[in-house]
Amino acid sequence: MKKLALFLILFASTWLHAADFTQGVWRLSVSAQNGSADLYKGNTQILSRNSAAVKIDGVEYQLAALTIDSISSTAVSDQFGQGTAVSVHASVNADTKLVHTYYLYDNTDYILTQVSLLSDQRIRSNYMAPIKSDTIACLPEEQGNVLLRVPFDNDEWIRYKTFAFGNERNSYEVGTVFHQKLHNGLVLGSIQHTDWKTKITYATAAPNKVTKLLAFGGASDTYTRDSIAHGSLVGNEIHSPLMMIGLFADWREGMELYGDLCAIEAPKLEWNSGKPFAWNSWGVLQTSIRYMNASQSALFIADSLMSRGYQNDGVMYMDLDSYWDNMTGGDLRRFSQFCNARNQKSGIYWTPFVDWANNPDRIVEGTTNTRYKDIWLYQKGKPIKRTGASACDPTHPGTKARMRHFIDNFSYWGYEFLKLDFMDHGIQEADHWYDTTVTTGVQAYCHGMAYLDSLIAGRMYLNLSIAPLFPAHFAHGRRIACDAYASVGNSEYTLNSTTYGWWPDHVYSYNDPDNIVFKGQILGVNRIRLGSALVTGMLCIGDDYSNSGDETAKQRAKDLLSNKDLMQMARETKSFRPLVVPTAGDSAASYYYTTVEDTAYVGLFNYGGARPTVTVRFADLGIEPGEYVVKELWEGAYEMATDEFSVRMPRQNCLFYKIYKGSIPPESALENVKGAKMKCYPNPCTNELRLGIPTAETVEVFSADSQLVASYKNTNILNVSGLPAGCYTLRAIAEDEVYTSRFIKK
Repeated sequence: MKKLALFLILFASTWLHAADFTQGVWRLSVSAQNGSADLYKGNTQILSRNSAAVKIDGVEYQLAALTIDSISSTAVSDQFGQGTAVSVHASVNADTKLVHTYYLYDNTDYILTQVSLLSDQRIRSNYMAPIKSDTIACLPEEQGNVLLRVPFDNDEWIRYKTFAFGNERNSYEVGTVFHQKLHNGLVLGSIQHTDWKTKITYATAAPNKVTKLLAFGGASDTYTRDSIAHGSLVGNEIHSPLMMIGLFADWREGMELYGDLCAIEAPKLEWNSGKPFAWNSWGVLQTSIRYMNASQSALFIADSLMSRGYQNDGVMYMDLDSYWDNMTGGDLRRFSQFCNARNQKSGIYWTPFVDWANNPDRIVEGTTNTRYKDIWLYQKGKPIKRTGASACDPTHPGTKARMRHFIDNFSYWGYEFLKLDFMDHGIQEADHWYDTTVTTGVQAYCHGMAYLDSLIAGRMYLNLSIAPLFPAHFAHGRRIACDAYASVGNSEYTLNSTTYGWWPDHVYSYNDPDNIVFKGQILGVNRIRLGSALVTGMLCIGDDYSNSGDETAKQRAKDLLSNKDLMQMARETKSFRPLVVPTAGDSAASYYYTTVEDTAYVGLFNYGGARPTVTVRFADLGIEPGEYVVKELWEGAYEMATDEFSVRMPRQNCLFYKIYKGSIPPESALENVKGAKMKCYPNPCTNELRLGIPTAETVEVFSADSQLVASYKNTNILNVSGLPAGCYTLRAIAEDEVYTSRFIKK
């Protein structure tokens, strides 16, 4: 969106002295002497002596040091709201003007701002900062204020991280300072992602002062994975990214609103189906993927998991990851057809901006005489290489021919899900690009992704893996972190990104929590790994489900993925918000929540060996006091609550709750996914418990706090003499049916 037209309205009012502008809750006071501005929301100051800064041909100019020509205002009505645009006009020299504009809207918690350069000559700029503010005190005075680093991408196991006040830190594309308990927060960031990489720098002083706010287009450092300066925009008109800044009673609302504004500026890639349920070969099979183990996995999933509820709208995706080229083209097409016959859609993996062979003279696929050295990107005359691979120019005809070659093959083979990896390579700053109108890494990335989307034409679900957070409008989903598998540590790492980065599903259709692997872990850890996906977004299992795959992992998948309440919750929800933010800087939250109409869902995680008691207050969930059913979803236990409930957490485990108005069903015993009821007797019992089913292959007994306390094989008579007195839940599997019941041990 270009705001320049507003600057050129000749009948706008002009002030020769300091001027105040009020719109809704916003007040802007602009100095006629130097163009700096103070911004207030109500009585709270948001910006102090804010003054734009730009670079032209490497020379920096501060608005406050320029000659102010005029201050003008005009009515504005656009996709972001209605209100007033206030512009400060200044002269850089006889040929070049600087215009700094603020957009004040009615009934919003945010304003927008942008700086532009207008010149009679073609000029260059690789730095434009519409926000450069002095000290403000906009948060609660008590201790607990933090600033958040949002990573530019999800590569190299990077984490979101909070820092206590008293630091100066950087964030990328969006930043926030907020109070960990009271939730008040200041959020600012770029809502345009077509030209610039944006950095937010903030310095703070305890307990609540923000001593510096700087937000600019032109970021280039180790966090953006660049080793040269950001490219320069060139022309007679150059615009900074349009920036949002807002003060919110709840910073979580602010981050979600930021995502919504980004999606208004660049609408999401259209997706009209439900959340994907998937399998990906990289979880366990990795380099060993072959037609046989892939098709056997598809068969097991169709017969043993989809039939139990692991699907959405009757469909799930079988995704072949890297090393799919172990198979022939014929086998790849045969695999797709094999999946289609079982209501599965096939998926595949690709890296469109990466050359793994690193052979400069190799002919590029889809071309007759273009060599890879011709399509590589260069920095300081040397090929850009990261993670062992050379970066390719997204604008080069050879790269585009290669795209067409692979997309045509994927389409011919019948693939409908495409995982795109190592996307960072395509957004690197470079010495130059084939398309000479492209002058920045972001422009090049947008160029290449737009072409890729045109080839796919809506035929595939596009899922980004290692990728920048923005631009977001070229794919349906993005991995929230990278390379997570089975362990508690993997789940906690994933949930660090969910804690602070749940909101990108406002710009993508779904967040991707990476592969859910069960192999080699105890039940509680398996629950945590599945739970981390349930609160993050789409589901993607990753074990080897072929004939040679781990049998315990297969059984766990049957047990855990057949929980109809959790699978239905997964279909209905997107990412959960953090309920309580951790005090440690890069730890994951332990508690998450979301709402679907009049129903709330809560996920509680315990990564360690202690057993804390957790109290969930309905007020923190946005629920009014009343009579509510609280249903624990793993075991199906019910209770009634009016304003809160408490639970003692099991060690290394997670619990999920559904909270809704109503009453407890007549039989409040655990419901299993098939709805099959099982009698067990005598109940209560002392030494022996008999199950009213045929011989069960497996039986698991859980204590009241969901700990596995006993297991049995190939029986329907249980010796329970060794169990302490108490109430227990059991789950039995017989003839591929899941049965559950409760019993009391005297």
